[in-house]
Amino acid sequence: MMAEREEDEEEAWLQLRPVEPLPSQCCGSGCSPCVFDLYQRDLARWEAARASKDRSLLRGSTSQSCPSELNPETFMAFRISAVDRLSKDTYLVRFALHGNSQLGLRPGQHLILRGTVDDLEIQRAYTPISPANTEGYFEVLIKCYQTGLMSRCVKSWRVGDTAFWRGPFGSFCYKPNQENSPEQLPWSYRDKTRFGRLGQDLVDELVGSCRRKPFALVCGSAEFTQDVARCLLSAGLAEDAYFLF
Repeated sequence: MMAEREEDEEEAWLQLRPVEPLPSQCCGSGCSPCVFDLYQRDLARWEAARASKDRSLLRGSTSQSCPSELNPETFMAFRISAVDRLSKDTYLVRFALHGNSQLGLRPGQHLILRGTVDDLEIQRAYTPISPANTEGYFEVLIKCYQTGLMSRCVKSWRVGDTAFWRGPFGSFCYKPNQENSPEQLPWSYRDKTRFGRLGQDLVDELVGSCRRKPFALVCGSAEFTQDVARCLLSAGLAEDAYFLF
């Protein structure tokens, strides 16, 4: 009797053991946490709970989610409120948020979409294209491929369907340089950096110092780029020798 009870208890614990993800469940985008990170965390939690015979340890702590209810560790359901086919292989899909909540992603962040094809779970990374402060929804532009697994899911979507997302992942933090004098620059930059007004004389000097015909990239306001373009033309460059952003 005691042996049967122990066997039943052992079987119950084995049923609670986390299932290792399939390779297809990893989107390959370097997300943190990855599905395999979550598996290792849950496995360690299961082993600790099993050793102490305390199933309450399996619950772990509850993560705080953002206003849109996104969670990097758990897939959340979002209702599809619009599907627009922009071309033969491109779809613009809108997902509803609760109330007037915002997705609030920072530059460089993306989400992970989960889908199921022929009982195979797959995950892919997508970046919403709607402004971060958009209220009540977010939009994703998705390109479908003839042999793409997730493409089959996307093509089957209809308004009112549910899609599962988790995230956000990634970031892009821009930190501008704070140097205000050549002495604060790295040594290799000091000879190539000028402070002050960019005028015709300086452009002539820069163009003339190049051993080979230069190609200039100009980025700034419309007035700035046009002024620099005129300086470059006056310095002897052709129109195909510079690009204005």
